[in-house]
Amino acid sequence: MLKHLLKALHKVWHQLLPTPCLWCSLPVHRFDCQLCDVCEEALPKLPYALCHYNLLWLPHVARGLHKPAFDTLLSVSYYKLPYQHWLQRWKFSHDLAAGDLLTQQLAAIVNQYQQQGGKLPDAILYVPMHRAKQRSRGFNPAEILAQQVAKQLKLPLLTVLYRPHQQQAQVGLSRKQRQRNLRKAFALSSQQPLPANVALVDDVVTTGATANTLCQLLRRHGVKHISLWTVAVTLFD
Repeated sequence: MLKHLLKALHKVWHQLLPTPCLWCSLPVHRFDCQLCDVCEEALPKLPYALCHYNLLWLPHVARGLHKPAFDTLLSVSYYKLPYQHWLQRWKFSHDLAAGDLLTQQLAAIVNQYQQQGGKLPDAILYVPMHRAKQRSRGFNPAEILAQQVAKQLKLPLLTVLYRPHQQQAQVGLSRKQRQRNLRKAFALSSQQPLPANVALVDDVVTTGATANTLCQLLRRHGVKHISLWTVAVTLFD
């Protein structure tokens, strides 16, 4: 009852004061969207028809990922505008509207993957942040993305990964520096058996160093198949 009431109030509020589109700033057409229809249609699309919903099959993507330890890669877009702008607004300026948009976009591409017959994982995990960093930022983008995807797919969300130590931020580091920085960076909080097929969620994959480190840890604990789901993937220059 309360949910329907809030939805009705949201519709009325939209009629009185429409939400501005997060890209062009014109009013959006529907109360539950962050973009107007024109900007939504103009968003860059990845060629999933060519790679069967696995971006690792695209040479220009695979070149930037050094020996990926994950089996498949599913992303909303490349790490370019407008997604680069929205990710930075969300992570560093606490722009919750941008966060809602990115969460909706990732949920939509996962839903598209499911509708095309993609095999779903047994559970969802996410790239953890160190407690001190998460307290400083106030939230973990990967966790929020994973929560929405797990809710949509009705899959368990496993909160078993954590960072025992606080490492230097990965931003701006080379591939080798990222690999050194990630030594013993992650651990499991439970010794319970893990599902054989999981999806690991993060906001951006750049060189794949973080995902590879986590995948190696998961495989040591019995995981056989790992899908990496992200909002964006950085292309190799």
